[in-house]
Amino acid sequence: MFSVSAKTQYAIRAMSFLARNTERVVSSAEIAAAEQIPAKYLEGIMTSLKNGGLVSGERGKNGGYRLLKAASDIPMLQIVEALDGSVMPVNCVETPDTCSLGCSCMPRQFWIGLKSTIDDYLRDCSLQDLVEGATHAK
Repeated sequence: MFSVSAKTQYAIRAMSFLARNTERVVSSAEIAAAEQIPAKYLEGIMTSLKNGGLVSGERGKNGGYRLLKAASDIPMLQIVEALDGSVMPVNCVETPDTCSLGCSCMPRQFWIGLKSTIDDYLRDCSLQDLVEGATHAK
């Protein structure tokens, strides 16, 4: 079944910590301790978030991370895609030739609809919504 990777779950926790601490640069050690994320694992996650244009990193003794834009301007979809790429409930959504039935597969439309619903939900929920507990439950 479709599930969110541990890497993405940790990334969301790290991003929510940064969203609650926008007034300063936050070290990866502080994020790791506060969010109970293995420090070495967090380093790779922060690199992915940086490469995804979500955070900036500052080196040095007083270095750390901060959000590149307001939490209200960061859709959850952008965080998920920075870590895991496109949400794919099944492979045939993007590559129909992975199925012996190809584009004529009846359930494929269901999977495409599921992907669309997930993408829409993640696009509609911002990091700020998550921090405020105001996700768009339906």
